Amino acid sequence: MPTNRKVVLKSHPKGPVSRSNFDMVSEETAALGAGQVCVKVGHLSIDAFIRTTLDGGGFHQSAKLGGVVPALGVGTVVESTDGSLAIGDIVTGPLCSQEYAVLPAAMCAKVDTALAAPTAFLGALSIATGLTSYVGMKYVARITGGETVVVSGAAGAVGSLAGQVARLLGAGCVIGIAGGAAKCAFLVDELGFDAAVDYKAGDVSAQLAAIAPHGVDVFYDNVGGDVLDAVLMNLAVEARVVLCGAVSQYENMADVRGPKNYLKIAERDASLLGFTIFHYPDKHAEATTAMAEWLSSGKLVVREHVEQGLENFPAAVRALLDGGNTGKFLLRVS
Repeated sequence: MPTNRKVVLKSHPKGPVSRSNFDMVSEETAALGAGQVCVKVGHLSIDAFIRTTLDGGGFHQSAKLGGVVPALGVGTVVESTDGSLAIGDIVTGPLCSQEYAVLPAAMCAKVDTALAAPTAFLGALSIATGLTSYVGMKYVARITGGETVVVSGAAGAVGSLAGQVARLLGAGCVIGIAGGAAKCAFLVDELGFDAAVDYKAGDVSAQLAAIAPHGVDVFYDNVGGDVLDAVLMNLAVEARVVLCGAVSQYENMADVRGPKNYLKIAERDASLLGFTIFHYPDKHAEATTAMAEWLSSGKLVVREHVEQGLENFPAAVRALLDGGNTGKFLLRVS
């Protein structure tokens, strides 16, 4: 069996995560048991949920001290003791921060590379990104037609897709909130958003009020914190606020801060809706079909931000939390 390099959790972060919280180790890849596969990892998905696994608790699987860090990935089967997967198959699953993943075949999904490139199954066709965007907009926000929709973290993996999904479902005006002029231009010029708000340029609430004077019908939030509060001040009557994520809070999960302006929900006869894609298993096939069709037809635009080398996994996680990516953040392992 090949030697496996992997990134392990050295210590739980005390505040912002840093390189010192991780270590790189090498060990012989474990021998396969019955029904297992060994996957050579090609790319890892750098997602905000990784940060929530590092504190030893939370909704997602936690990284153990000395253990490999959870991450979704795509790679090639190099050994198999399960009849459902053969050597050479391309699969996606919880491959984690390592070069070779040994895991039950049932935890891997074979990908159809005739449908899209392998990395698409970490982006537009992945459960954590594309399916989350589709289900969140169609079945949680319940986009119908003509609404003014605002998306925070709009230049990130989920946000960049969610805004496009809203438009494809019939939204009348799609506004993205992002940090910096370059990201705002990306939203409007490349993705087809109607407008963008630069949270680094000043008063988000005032910027939003100028663009959407009649209020926001749907807010798809990936950020939380001050951005959520700013949008709450601009809700239309019977607005829907969808909580998909709260990346502004992930560095201090022991002291998560809720919105100060939540009374606007009552004042505007609005609703505040939280969701995770895991609660919608019956919608996964529909979401995959729709996203694949839009992707292949060119109606859905995806930009990939790719870093190189497993040793840069800690830096990639830090960069994601600092807003250092535009589009889907990937780490090429091999």
